[in-house]
Amino acid sequence: MKDIIRRGLEDIKPYEPGRPIELVEKELGITEAIKLASNESPYAPFPKVLEAMRESLLDVNRYPDGGSTFLREGLSNKLGVPASRIMVGQGSNELLRLLANVLLDPGDEAVMADPSFIVYPTVTKLMNAKPILVPLKDHAHDLDAMAKAITPRTKMVFICNPNNPTGTIVTRDEVERFIESVPEDVVIVFDEAYFELVRDNNYPNGMDYINEDRPIVVLRTFSKVHGLAGCRIGYGIAPEFIITAVNKVREPFNVTSVAQ
Repeated sequence: MKDIIRRGLEDIKPYEPGRPIELVEKELGITEAIKLASNESPYAPFPKVLEAMRESLLDVNRYPDGGSTFLREGLSNKLGVPASRIMVGQGSNELLRLLANVLLDPGDEAVMADPSFIVYPTVTKLMNAKPILVPLKDHAHDLDAMAKAITPRTKMVFICNPNNPTGTIVTRDEVERFIESVPEDVVIVFDEAYFELVRDNNYPNGMDYINEDRPIVVLRTFSKVHGLAGCRIGYGIAPEFIITAVNKVREPFNVTSVAQ
C-alpha cells in the first residue's frame, strides 16, 4: 500500500517537536524545568496583548479575516511598505512552504546553508526540487560559496540571519556583495525570525533591500521576541507578483482571529 504515497517524500522526515515540558517534568520527577530547545520567549505576552486576545475570543464563532487586513495595514504603517506587499501566515514556517509552493518546479534547485533551519530542505524536497547544502564557515553562512553554488537551475536562496541554530550573522557588506553576485531572476529569502534580538551594528536589515528591481523576500515572526509562539503567526514582505501567487495557494482563513 505504500506505493500509493506520492514519490519524492521518501527523504523527508517528519518534524520532531520538543516534548511538552509538563511531560518531561513528570518523567524525571522534577519541577521548574526550563525549556530551551525551540528558542521561545520565556516570558508571557504583554498585558495589552493578552487583553486583546481575550476580547477576540468573543468573536471566535466567526471565521477570521481571510486577508489579515488590519494587521497588514498596521505592518504597512510600521514598515513603510504597501500592504499589498505583505503576506501573513501561520508563523514564517507556513510562508516558507508557500514560497516553495509557488516558486519551485520539480528539478529546480534551492541553495541554503548547512546546518540552518530544517524547514528549508523540507519545503524544497516537498516540491520535488533539490536542496543545495553549502557548509557553514566559522559557524556562519559562507555567502561566497553559496553564490558559487548557484546554477541555471537555482530558483531560490535561503539566508537565515541570524542563523538557526548557530546564532551567527552575516554582515551588511557580505550581504550586499552577495546580492550583486546573484542573477536577478533568483529569489533571495531573508529569514529574519530573530531580527529583534540582534545588537551588532554590522547586521543588515533585509527591508533595506526590498524594491521592485529584485525578487527579494523578508520573513519575520511574532513567535520569538513577541512571545506569541503558541499563536503561530508571522509575516513576509515580497514583490507583489509573489504575494499574488502566494494568495492563490494560501489556505482560506489561514491565520486565526486570536492571532491577528
